[in-house]
Amino acid sequence: MRRYSLGGTRWALAIALAIPTLVTVSAASARPAKTEAKSDDTAPSSDALSKEDQVKLKEHNKLRAEIARQKYPAAKAEVVAHLRGIKADDKKWFTETLPDRVYSSADDVMTAVGWETTTSPPNGQGEKTSH
Repeated sequence: MRRYSLGGTRWALAIALAIPTLVTVSAASARPAKTEAKSDDTAPSSDALSKEDQVKLKEHNKLRAEIARQKYPAAKAEVVAHLRGIKADDKKWFTETLPDRVYSSADDVMTAVGWETTTSPPNGQGEKTSH
């Protein structure tokens, strides 16, 4: 049987070539986790929010859902009367903040209290893109 022996320089060369490959492989395997974390930039992750902020966000979303369930057009009194399961202080704030008028949609109500809405302007008045 023959024994093969690599000299010291060959071992050094083999190690020198293997290290960058290992670093590249480990860096590549770490990248998907970073990009997945950044994929949802629209909403903060629950890990980034304190427990108190998580509770506030949950209550805010519940209030938005109640507003969306209302049948429109509806007057302020109807919108406020329709709210169920909302904390008393949140309902009080909402009642005091919402102007007294008739609302045509849930987005109309949310805009009136200063919240952003996700729909585009009516009648296609938003920006148009050409393809």
